[in-house]
Amino acid sequence: MTALRHIDPMTIEAFDTFVEAQADAALFELVEGAIVMMTNPTEVHEQIAANIGAPLKLAMDARGCRTYQGGIRIQRSDDSRDTDKPRPDVVVRCGAVGTRTYITDPLVVVEVLSPSTIDFDRGPKLDFYKALPTVRHIAFIYQDQMRVEHYRRVEQDFELEVLKLAGDIVHFEAVDFRIELARIYFDVTV
Repeated sequence: MTALRHIDPMTIEAFDTFVEAQADAALFELVEGAIVMMTNPTEVHEQIAANIGAPLKLAMDARGCRTYQGGIRIQRSDDSRDTDKPRPDVVVRCGAVGTRTYITDPLVVVEVLSPSTIDFDRGPKLDFYKALPTVRHIAFIYQDQMRVEHYRRVEQDFELEVLKLAGDIVHFEAVDFRIELARIYFDVTV
């Protein structure tokens, strides 16, 4: 991951213009006004994201909610002067499908942590996700060990639950979804 810092934080409007001008398929995020180039994911990263994303999608489809895997960005609002636009690995929202290239109302956010992005994910991106009023669950899933950090909104704050055993269950109460760590790490050697 490489972050390009500007003297003044970049806005979403400028970021969108930058992304549209790119000739290659590189993926970028905007975190605290800095363009962050995302590295190509490993097979382990993609396996973990699919292991949680696929069953989550099936469960959410039955509830009339949407699950996006790695392709949608999140903004705080429709204000293009904001300075954050991350792209999580898996995100859930409920409501009608729109035509925008971003959402503003996620309920569940899942990030598969990579060594090159862990500081951004557990730092400024976590702060951004926690500040979104609709977010009820944030899950950070490690690639190099069986470990899930699950942040659950309780009243006006978040509580952290750390899960490390194959039989431990991640429970996203807000969307009535449960999954064992053994399923999240299926076919992955850690």
